[in-house]
Amino acid sequence: MKHFLKRYAPLLLLTLTGLTTSCDDELDENYTEVGPQLPTLLAATSNPDTKYAVGETVPLEINFASQGEPIKEVLVLQKVEPSRDSVVVQTIPYQPAYSRIKRADTLVVRYVVPQAANKALIRVDVRLVSQNGQSKTRSASFRVAEPTPTIRINSVANVTAPTAGPVVAGDVVRYNLTLNVNGVTTATTTTPATSILYKDLDSLITYVRVGTAAERRLLRQRLPAVGAQTGAATTVNVDATVPANSAGQPVTFRFEAKVRTPARTASVTSAAITPGTPTALAAVRPITLTYTGTTGGDLAAFNFATFSAATAADAATVKDIAITSIATNQVKLDALNTTRLVKTTAAVYTAATLNSVRQTYLTATAANQVASVASVLVGDVYVARVRGGDQYVIFTVTGLNRTATGVSLALDVKAL
Repeated sequence: MKHFLKRYAPLLLLTLTGLTTSCDDELDENYTEVGPQLPTLLAATSNPDTKYAVGETVPLEINFASQGEPIKEVLVLQKVEPSRDSVVVQTIPYQPAYSRIKRADTLVVRYVVPQAANKALIRVDVRLVSQNGQSKTRSASFRVAEPTPTIRINSVANVTAPTAGPVVAGDVVRYNLTLNVNGVTTATTTTPATSILYKDLDSLITYVRVGTAAERRLLRQRLPAVGAQTGAATTVNVDATVPANSAGQPVTFRFEAKVRTPARTASVTSAAITPGTPTALAAVRPITLTYTGTTGGDLAAFNFATFSAATAADAATVKDIAITSIATNQVKLDALNTTRLVKTTAAVYTAATLNSVRQTYLTATAANQVASVASVLVGDVYVARVRGGDQYVIFTVTGLNRTATGVSLALDVKAL
């Protein structure tokens, strides 16, 4: 037996190998596909937004391949809350539209949002059907949003004049507005029923009309100024400048909120303002500050409230401006109390009224309302708000003279 195996083992191995190969060949030849093939939907190349308005067109792009079986048609189905059933709203016969770039058939379905309640969830199914009856579906969901914004005026304030003061040309009137009252920018099943889902706000346009003249655009602002845009309730302050040469004429401002897609607007018009006449300042009064010795002496400071010099012995609280240093060839001017200074221009000085001077100061940034000027020069112009009240003066530096013992600073001052 042992002798037999040694002699015929190679032959047996060859025979078994042949049998194995024969079995594999038979399996390959007898393999058949079971059942019809499904169409192939490729990855979506575009995604719809999360909210659309009734009547808005939603583009839904699909890319697909037939995988051997011809495509018969594309069905578009919708399910609109509160309904639980989907219905066919569009049947599109197949037409080849091969894209070499995408290497697939491409179809853009343009679905029009039907009438539905605000915040209602809509699901759209795009179903690809082959000739063999097999299908694949691509779905998208979004909610119904209100396209037309709302806008209202909450309050009005003159930020460049006292509460009881008259409005004049150049004043800045602040309108506090609310857009999309009760608005939300997204919705879920837990969103309150009283909330309204709005399309995103794009911008706010302010128009002005003086007397019987045509309305003109005054300013445009993005909503919000920076960051993602939203349809949620938004409060905005609009600072509107009363136009020049408007004294005695009714002035109205109209505020228009805009939505970009679909294009919608809403506006509100302010009550008319009739600007008065600016309050003139008294004639120019020259003053001179003189710094002597090491501490300044009795003529280095000035009291704007009494319009007189403040002596060295006077309290700092009455020293609205004072030369405090002449070191390093620079003349330093300080307010030693709560008076603050804003640097401005010769043109402002020339045309100065109480109202324009107040406007110049109050529209300056806090950083530019200073208590100290490191080095004053001839030609400089400053507005001073005296001790935080509604008293303003404007002065220009007309002369700077150095002596062996100190410095003289000449100013021309305009005040009431």
